[in-house]
Amino acid sequence: MKKMNFLLITLLIIFSFACKETPPITQKTANHKDTFFRQARIFFNADFLRKEIQKLGINEREIVEFCRVVDDAALRSKFAAAVFSQKTYNKTPAKEEFWAAIRFNLPRFVETIMLLKEPEQKTFMDIGSGNGEKLFTALCLGFEKAYGLEYSPQSVAESKENLKNFSQEIEITQGDALQIEGSFFQKADFLYMYSPIKDNQLAAKLFKRVLDNMKDGAIFLEVRCVYIDEVRKLTRLNFPPLKSWIAVKKQDGKFYYKNIIDQSYNYTNTDTKEWQEAKPF
Repeated sequence: MKKMNFLLITLLIIFSFACKETPPITQKTANHKDTFFRQARIFFNADFLRKEIQKLGINEREIVEFCRVVDDAALRSKFAAAVFSQKTYNKTPAKEEFWAAIRFNLPRFVETIMLLKEPEQKTFMDIGSGNGEKLFTALCLGFEKAYGLEYSPQSVAESKENLKNFSQEIEITQGDALQIEGSFFQKADFLYMYSPIKDNQLAAKLFKRVLDNMKDGAIFLEVRCVYIDEVRKLTRLNFPPLKSWIAVKKQDGKFYYKNIIDQSYNYTNTDTKEWQEAKPF
């Protein structure tokens, strides 16, 4: 009798566990994703972060949504790097006078944009957008729309493939920045360029084209302005002679600049000054 009672109790326990509602797989996955995003700050290695993203099936749109609500430059840059670390990347210059595509310090790019971006600025433009890495990162930084302008047909095709999940938010145009209609630059609230032309005179001409056509209230960031002397001569404006990162804002038809000084190339030492008017000389 005791054996039978023990067997009966055992069966009842097994049956009660079997009858309990098992959480659906999708709910389990969602819980794992939530835990991952809460703990993401401890994943210092971008490659490890990428593997975790793949393992949990986290998509690129979920990453953008997460990055938009965190105010952490390092974390945002790690997620962008994790997404683009396996993307295709054309390094062949489209013209002899153009620089080949160059990857640089992404954390510094993220931190500088965060320092400069104003709340009302919703659209971003990368002049010489390459494989689209900065366009994706712009979405992570809170821009609602990103425009890419790229001369190389190969890089345009590559970036469209890399960003195929964001066809509504990202628009990439194949064209020559020196020849395209000036109104094209008026699409963006924030314009970005990384010295795409080798010849300093042509680079300065492009810089001036952007200034002449950017809309009022927009900011233009050039991160390698080694041709600033040529810009000063062409625009007749007293931009600082420092050959480094420079940000220019157009306000009420006038131009203002910020020195972004970092000769050590260590983004944590960036010194951003107040806006100063670029006066004629």
